[in-house]
Amino acid sequence: MDNADILSTIRERRSVHRFLSEPVAWSAIETVLEAGRWAPSRFNTQPWQFIVIQDPETRGKISQIIQRFTIAWEGVVQAPYLICTLVDPAMDDRHFVEAGAVATQNMALMATSLGLSTYWIGLLNGYDKPESAEAEIARLLAVPKGYRIISLLPVGKPAYKATGERKKLEHLVHFETHGNKVRAS
Repeated sequence: MDNADILSTIRERRSVHRFLSEPVAWSAIETVLEAGRWAPSRFNTQPWQFIVIQDPETRGKISQIIQRFTIAWEGVVQAPYLICTLVDPAMDDRHFVEAGAVATQNMALMATSLGLSTYWIGLLNGYDKPESAEAEIARLLAVPKGYRIISLLPVGKPAYKATGERKKLEHLVHFETHGNKVRAS
């Protein structure tokens, strides 16, 4: 894969909230998980673990929990796989959120490169509060005490083609200080 292929995959990745009922090969999910495994982490601590949920009943329970804070809950039930990314803050108390986020992004990009779709459901919202979605899902999935759930990632074949534009680079880039739009030669 050359740089153009990588940038193309990054540009193609979009959140898709509805999935076809078609099965996805386990080998594709293993490749997605492998991409998560190879995410960078501080001092290579690799503080993440992944729970793969196929059971429709469990995915249904999770969708009921997340309905409290997102309108994009149906994909959890429709997608044949749901990947839960959790991290152990004890392995990296300073950057565990970033580590889990990068692992999730790697998996989303790999899914896109395989012709699959995903969307990111953020859950890091207070595992110390028993009524929080993170705590409820942690109990449902038997997540070890102390671990934090960073994201849920439904993975499946897209039911539609998502589109979206990005801001122009010149609106986002500053040189040397914020507000300076002039690049030194």
